[in-house]
Amino acid sequence: MKKAKWIISLFLISILLTSLLSGCAKNNKELVLGVVSPLTGSGAASGVIQLNGVKLAVEEINAAGGIETKDGKVKIKMVSEDDEGIPAKSVTVTQKLATQDKMDVMIGALNSSCTLADMQVTAKLKIPQFTPSSTAASITQQGNKYIFRNATPDPTHVASLFKYITQGLKAKNVAILYESTDFGMGGQKLIAEKAKELGVNVTANELYNSGEKDFSVQLTKIKNSNPDVILLWGYYAEAALIAKQMKQYGITQPLMGTGYNSPKLIELGQEAVNGIIFSTPFTAANPDKNVQAFLEKYRKAYNQDPDQNAAQAYDAVYMIADAVKKVGVDKEKIREYIAGMKNFPGVAGVTNFDDKGDVIKDLDLVRIENGKHTLVRY
Repeated sequence: MKKAKWIISLFLISILLTSLLSGCAKNNKELVLGVVSPLTGSGAASGVIQLNGVKLAVEEINAAGGIETKDGKVKIKMVSEDDEGIPAKSVTVTQKLATQDKMDVMIGALNSSCTLADMQVTAKLKIPQFTPSSTAASITQQGNKYIFRNATPDPTHVASLFKYITQGLKAKNVAILYESTDFGMGGQKLIAEKAKELGVNVTANELYNSGEKDFSVQLTKIKNSNPDVILLWGYYAEAALIAKQMKQYGITQPLMGTGYNSPKLIELGQEAVNGIIFSTPFTAANPDKNVQAFLEKYRKAYNQDPDQNAAQAYDAVYMIADAVKKVGVDKEKIREYIAGMKNFPGVAGVTNFDDKGDVIKDLDLVRIENGKHTLVRY
């Protein structure tokens, strides 16, 4: 009899332990967040900054105990991969994150050509994907309901720049210098269309390859075309070299565009980049208290200034966390929640998405003066 009671007691204890352990498992769920960025190669500085923005948000959320849901706290497990800025590599690491690491949500990539490639993988596997950095217009024109872009798309950048060109500078002639990528060629097309719409003459269309060092041929043609403004669509490494070579060739027209809002631009270009104007949703020159608080946290963590890639990546994590808080760790429910998200208050501005997953957001124009950002007012 005593033996029977002892066995029953052990049985009840085992049930209790099983219940407690399953409860613990339930209340300690995990969201696997995959991140794809170029951590090596020509875009590494921007890729590292994007990753840092994600890490900062993840560390804050986990330090506070995780995401509070109706089923308990959810911690974020971040798994990062380097795609080197190469589309084929981006697809490979995205597949690894999806199949081996079992990611629930992805943030990335940086380069538009990489995002266009790897978003095919996430769509097929029904994994929600945020791109906080890729701006090529074609990304959200594929009918892919799993992609969300909280980086301001190129049409908005083009519109903001032309507003200043036509109203602020009263310019009538522009030359276009662009990179031979989806980002650069997409930008060139949009610039040409906007110029035609506004009656602005395009004096030159010059293409260069990523990693190119000598821009003498392109700059000579642009100089001879005598534009009022030069619109550059590319990244910081080439932008810094172009600014230096413009000085060498005595080209004094304003250099404007997007894609190179990075601390590396000033580091590489030094005094040659003074006067460059670019459009951006985030700048340290913005006095907003949320922006300044983020700047302070980022500088303390990484001993450098962030750019829009860091701020938008940081916001993307908090948008994902907001979705998980409301609907839990379910990929399809997360996608549905984000698709309907309205007026999300982030450090890179208030975010809304249209029906294609594209962000609706205002931009600032920034001029570099004495190595610092200043807001352009006109």
